[in-house]
Amino acid sequence: RPDDPFRSEAGSAYISIMEGCNNFCSYCVVPFTRGREKFRPLKHILREADAVRREGIGEIILLGQNVNSWRDPVEKIRFPQLLEILAREVPVNWIRFITSYPGYHTDEIIGVMRDYPRIARHIHFPAQSGSTRILKKMNRRYTRRDYLRIIERFTRAIPAIRFSSDFIVGFPGETRHDFDLTLSLIRNMNYESIFSFVYSPRTGTAGYHLRETLTLQQKKERLHRLQALQASIQLSSNQKLVGQSLPVLINKRNPRNPQEMVGRTETMKVVNFISQGSPGTMTRVRITGASPHAIQGVEA
Repeated sequence: RPDDPFRSEAGSAYISIMEGCNNFCSYCVVPFTRGREKFRPLKHILREADAVRREGIGEIILLGQNVNSWRDPVEKIRFPQLLEILAREVPVNWIRFITSYPGYHTDEIIGVMRDYPRIARHIHFPAQSGSTRILKKMNRRYTRRDYLRIIERFTRAIPAIRFSSDFIVGFPGETRHDFDLTLSLIRNMNYESIFSFVYSPRTGTAGYHLRETLTLQQKKERLHRLQALQASIQLSSNQKLVGQSLPVLINKRNPRNPQEMVGRTETMKVVNFISQGSPGTMTRVRITGASPHAIQGVEA
């Protein structure tokens, strides 16, 4: 509804906690279109979260360009404390956050996620490239090794945690070796899902002035290889779930098959199954089939 204090869709509530970005990645226009980071006060976020609770919505998704850099302008608390307060005081099934910048993760965030199972065991963790050389050209403030060390810290503390990611293919100067490093990162990470794109220059960014070294066709060929690799990883991962019973949050009715509902697991896998449940409610689904981008099941 237009007067809702939060945006809700398919059983989930989206609460904006910040806007803008201070990172100036060389491919990104966000700092120019949305400005520097601005943070919403804790009291406003809690008010919206309470409205979510009263509406009976199943999960909260915290939104921002770099949610883990959030801090309250008055209360002087930071993102880990926000997560802890929400997990303690708002009885929804899952709390999620997107998007998080790899270079800003701390052991404090890891500790809060470990201690509060209500925070979903899934993080969207954009790598953009598996090559440290390309990450530097992108003005990303971490190396491949840094990224993997953060992943290691998370998985050591929370063995069940899973990750998704973003990748840009064909950034200016990307060699075959750089691209192979990206493919190897994807193989090693076994991501639940990824978003992947061909690089396209944006006016006003530092990358706009870099000389292109690949044709559009070469970029598309690399993107196809990357997406084919990820599809094979997802198919293998999904097939291993057949026979298991998983908690699923119901999102909506399947537009392609009105007899089915569409839901998501804690790690954001899409599940199609027949159910009389309503969006926003939880159920358990026994997995009976798998494809690269979804799993099928029956209510357990």
